[in-house]
Amino acid sequence: MNQTVLVVAAHPDDEILGIGGTIKKLINHDYKVVTVVAAKGRKEEENHIKPFMQQANEQLGVEESVFLEMPNLLLEMMPLHELNKEVEKLIAQYDPCMIFTHHYGDLNRDHQVLFQAVLTAARPLPGRRPIEILCFETVSSSEWSQHTNDKEFKPNYFVDISDTIDDKISALKHYDVEMRPYPHPRSYEGVTYLARIRGMTVGVEYAEAFEIIRRVWK
Repeated sequence: MNQTVLVVAAHPDDEILGIGGTIKKLINHDYKVVTVVAAKGRKEEENHIKPFMQQANEQLGVEESVFLEMPNLLLEMMPLHELNKEVEKLIAQYDPCMIFTHHYGDLNRDHQVLFQAVLTAARPLPGRRPIEILCFETVSSSEWSQHTNDKEFKPNYFVDISDTIDDKISALKHYDVEMRPYPHPRSYEGVTYLARIRGMTVGVEYAEAFEIIRRVWK
């Protein structure tokens, strides 16, 4: 049975910030994880961010990373059907059992658009096994959105990353140009504290939290 998981993120570092500990845990449990980064990231860093992305993912044991190199903060300017097709191609190529992507209520517009593209591309179709979809939270985006029922990140699935939190932080260090001093949420301390809070919620030392969009008992 194919145990491939796609992690579809908007910008370089989002994939590690949101799900770095879970990526390592999945790999430790013999899943194949393919990370996909849609946009180039900040203009100041876009010319040299690709090797940082590759190094960060290799740190976790990811053997294949896909960098689509789309314009940063301009995904909403693309016709949505074109972005859908890009994600559909990846689904056809890798046949994932599960996709992790951004939360639909994130402050960052690229995150919102990419969520919509994933949801459309992974729609249930006859003859194709259903794909589970979970949203991760992205520090400095998920928590900065409007705190309304339709925008709020509602964690209802947790992964114990007590044994992989150090791997997550080590991978993030390849993205040091994107990190900020504490108390910015996108700081090493901020990422660690959030993992402790999510862990506390479910009685473990460190955790990553997700919102389930679709899970299927097969």
